[in-house]
Amino acid sequence: MQRARVHQGEARWSLRIGLAALAVLLVAAAPATAAQRDRAPAGHLDAAREAAEAERVERFWTPARMRSARSLDLTMDDRGQVERQVHSELAEALASFQRVPTPEVPPFSVNGQIFVRLGGQVGSCSGTAINSPTRQLVLTAGHCVNTGPERPRRNGIWANFIQFVPAYNGGVAPFGAFVAHRADIYSLRQWTRFGNPDFDLGAFLVQPNPEGVNVADAVGGGATIVTDVTRRQEFQAFGYPGETTQMQQCRSPYIGDDLLSYPLPGPPTLGIRCRWAPGASGGGWLIGDGTQINGITSYLHPYNTRRTYGPYFSQVTVGDLVRGL
Repeated sequence: MQRARVHQGEARWSLRIGLAALAVLLVAAAPATAAQRDRAPAGHLDAAREAAEAERVERFWTPARMRSARSLDLTMDDRGQVERQVHSELAEALASFQRVPTPEVPPFSVNGQIFVRLGGQVGSCSGTAINSPTRQLVLTAGHCVNTGPERPRRNGIWANFIQFVPAYNGGVAPFGAFVAHRADIYSLRQWTRFGNPDFDLGAFLVQPNPEGVNVADAVGGGATIVTDVTRRQEFQAFGYPGETTQMQQCRSPYIGDDLLSYPLPGPPTLGIRCRWAPGASGGGWLIGDGTQINGITSYLHPYNTRRTYGPYFSQVTVGDLVRGL
């Protein structure tokens, strides 16, 4: 299978929202603290149909198709316009990240690459296995599982054929691949309906790997979500930027909020000094000893690629997203 080619005119997705106009719409639509979880629509699946769906996803992600997946990126310009892209038109910044030499070793092993089909495109993002009651939860960016609104007040398009490969490294999957069913994909309504970057968070539940092991147990326990703590953290961010198949990492302190997100309902987004090339969307920001997650990569500004921004982790953002999962 030849590598898919995505031309610039075809790669740009449809959404462009000025934040000033978006803020007016959001304030009128819902109070700032009224986070509401959305779920991908899917009919009832019995055990046999679930197994058949999982097999279809596994067959879909051939090595060639995984290599052809293009990064799902989000950018915000200096006018506060949010734009989703399948293949970024940005010139790659000088990288501030470096390769993780042992991605299969905890705590690195909780991180991995996500492969999805979204809006007719074969794409990839980064994600994190979470220490949750189900042992099946993966956290990523909202725009990796839902396009955001195609038109005002209309929910975006949901991803399908989702596969998470923790510690993916040069085509090797040390813990196997973990498949999500259509009924187990979630985001927040402030993203799916309004495209608010303060809530650009996504999650999905995955089935056990071929050996019958849940993802959190396979990778050594999963990362624990931490909410409502000071923004002044030392972050270790992870992802698969560009077209790399090897896990990368970047260390940075908190360097301030994105002022363009201040008019929007919800906690403003925060920044780190990581020159992530496109493709690291959804990658986890770990803190402490690396067993806790307190952020994810969401977007960057094309006029200042030295900074990466992500939602603030609070009970009204990620807390409402993952409750009960």
